[in-house]
Amino acid sequence: MSDASGTLWLDVGQRDWSDAALAATGLSRDHMPRLVEGSAPGGMLRPELLREWGLSGPVVVAGSAGDNAAGAVGLGAIHPGEAFVSLGTSGVLWATTDRYAPYPKAAVHAFCHALPGRWHLMSVMLSAASCLDWAAKLTGLASVPALIAAAQTADESAGPVWFLPYLSGE
Repeated sequence: MSDASGTLWLDVGQRDWSDAALAATGLSRDHMPRLVEGSAPGGMLRPELLREWGLSGPVVVAGSAGDNAAGAVGLGAIHPGEAFVSLGTSGVLWATTDRYAPYPKAAVHAFCHALPGRWHLMSVMLSAASCLDWAAKLTGLASVPALIAAAQTADESAGPVWFLPYLSGE
């Protein structure tokens, strides 16, 4: 369900395909996969894969989740008001909600969480922490720690520096 939220075909608040969005793109529900909550069984592992991988069956395949929704479950951000920041190549601000509540002033996405009856607000920047590597190279510093050390000792009279790290075409 969480990944389906990003397709623009899902009525996120209803956790169901939007017939209007599908019709607008010449599609119908017959073209779409069955929707499954992240914590629900999505199907069974096919017998030929069980044999190929040396597994005994049956093996349930969970509905699963997108990377940030799965990370939120792993972190325990499953109750309304629980939030986290994730910094890696991308950067994520996440807040769990108990209802579909888009808030465009503070979040880009209002999506389904990996768990039933939960949604989330999320803002993502695809080049968040990777911009530190870019800035270190740009300034001729040997590493990100060297960049941070230089920033910590910078002369405060120099004034603020503004950087919008849109390095990935965002």
